[in-house]
Amino acid sequence: MEFKKDFFEDEVRNGFYIPGIMKRCWAAVIEILLELDRICKKYDISYYIDYGTLIGAKRHGGFIPWDDDIDISMNREDFNRFAEVVEKELPPELDFNSLEKSRDYDNVIACLGLHDISLDDQRLRKYHEFPYMNAIDICINDSIAKNVERENLRESKILVLSKLAKHVLEEDCSGKSFEKTMNLVESTLRVHFNRQEALKPQVYRLLNKFCKEFEGEKGRKDLYAWVPGILQSKQYYYPQEDVFPLSTISFEGILFPAPKNVDKILRIEYEDYETPNRSGGTHNYPCFHCYEKNFIDLLGGEDKWHFRYRFKKEDLIHEKKENIRDMVFSVLRTLGQQEEEMKSREEDYNYLQTVLADLQTAALTIGNTIEQHLGENTETVALLSSYCEILFQAYEKTQQGDSPKEELIALKEKRLECEKILKKEWKKTMLILLDKAKNFSSIEGFYQKMLEREDWKVLLMPIPYCYRRGNGALMDEEFDLEDFPKDYTYVDYKTYAFDVMMPECIVMNSPYDSCNMVHSIDPFFYSSNMKQYTKNLLYIPWFVTKDVEWGAEEDGKAIVMMDYYACQPGLAHADYSFIQSEVMRKAYIEKLTEFTGEEFRAEWEKKIIAAGSCLLGQEKELTRHVLDCLEG
Repeated sequence: MEFKKDFFEDEVRNGFYIPGIMKRCWAAVIEILLELDRICKKYDISYYIDYGTLIGAKRHGGFIPWDDDIDISMNREDFNRFAEVVEKELPPELDFNSLEKSRDYDNVIACLGLHDISLDDQRLRKYHEFPYMNAIDICINDSIAKNVERENLRESKILVLSKLAKHVLEEDCSGKSFEKTMNLVESTLRVHFNRQEALKPQVYRLLNKFCKEFEGEKGRKDLYAWVPGILQSKQYYYPQEDVFPLSTISFEGILFPAPKNVDKILRIEYEDYETPNRSGGTHNYPCFHCYEKNFIDLLGGEDKWHFRYRFKKEDLIHEKKENIRDMVFSVLRTLGQQEEEMKSREEDYNYLQTVLADLQTAALTIGNTIEQHLGENTETVALLSSYCEILFQAYEKTQQGDSPKEELIALKEKRLECEKILKKEWKKTMLILLDKAKNFSSIEGFYQKMLEREDWKVLLMPIPYCYRRGNGALMDEEFDLEDFPKDYTYVDYKTYAFDVMMPECIVMNSPYDSCNMVHSIDPFFYSSNMKQYTKNLLYIPWFVTKDVEWGAEEDGKAIVMMDYYACQPGLAHADYSFIQSEVMRKAYIEKLTEFTGEEFRAEWEKKIIAAGSCLLGQEKELTRHVLDCLEG
């Protein structure tokens, strides 16, 4: 399956942040589903996407933004036929597992997927550079008993078994309570569990036996059910007339089988499925987190590729250097100090002659420097020439033994005029770094507001970026210059002398440095390097999300996803990061404090600013906050 490149980029859907590595996870599991789809079509086996996957297709046209897997359903008859043929059809990297296949399998849901972590080039290409294990869940619907009494009996047996299942799932398999439950289950169900073997597979095998109890029977009103739902008191009954004949539904742009009556089936499963619900456990979310250590070991250790930011307190330090503009104004201020000193010693002609000669040299040096950076014929240089003329007149007076009192007053007036004009002619420089053209809207309004400022020169610099392979290697360089709006002027990153120009401020919208598994800007533009070339490194995100309320159950997964945009080197290296709201500021501070340690809370409270976003029409507020920080 071919996906467009930008499918794999970090994205915000429905206010939820989705990192690029999750997009690769999605693409890989779709590839697995397509393999299952091929097998089912070949052998005329019915299946359909279900549960969260079906909700995603119906409500979002693809994955629920905070979901990370694919669920399908089969009736038991179709599943049995699938299980008979699947192994001979599968490519070697895929594995099928179920309770029928393996005594060690410990889930009532069967699965088909990648069975290991791999850096094999061919496999990475096929599964869209996703190196981790991944699988689709196959839920099996079973026949319902012909009469209510037999169905109730099955349900009562499963409810008894659920008491033991609770102990096993909570890994509470010792003590009096456990033994009491075990004895109750064994005596009631007339079974015996082998204490020398893992209990979880045994519990699920027995549950599966109960699920299949009426296999082949023509149940009441042709109903099937997701029988394991009894464990959570949520048994779902599916009228086959609402399932078959199957329809199709688009999922991430691909048509897959779906129930005949999608709305009816989803209401059976969820009642109000149309209202997004982000609550639910964050355990094992995202699904590939638990494999990261193994992946790092396979890479050859953490030094091979830092795709997870490792915080160092030194990253918070920014040793700020003066640029040439600062030096020029510093010299001008020094001239003023010397002018005041001369006033206090205006009768000491030898001293005055020495200082006046030094001021002449300094003024000429300043003039030459300004011409080199601003060109000739500036008003400031003309004023400096006048300043030098006054110096000469003062010098002549001292040689004649006269006090240059009037000239010293004129010097101060001319110098102050020179400083005033120079601030207009040699503005402070803000350099805005831009990687992807599609994210320009996140900064455009701010840029336009900054252009209104008379004291700032604002430059736009598109920079190259590239995608990473699944093993961390960088792919070919991308450069979006032609895709940016044509009515703006852009600075060439190849010719801009960062070490000479040293802009007062650099604005970045990519905080990741090397710590994004899918995307990287050119390493020269990493925040760790950029702060060497400016007094103020600012971060303005390219995105906004739904506000994340720290500690709220509904935002649990969103808080996990903050690992991918908040716990990043750019936030540490930046002097200030400008966040969309006060609620998000709190979430950032709590997340970063949790990540780095309580002793750094004060640093984050200083660095993280609630400022609004251009994407929310708040460019005026954002600009005000940025200037407050720069001028404060």
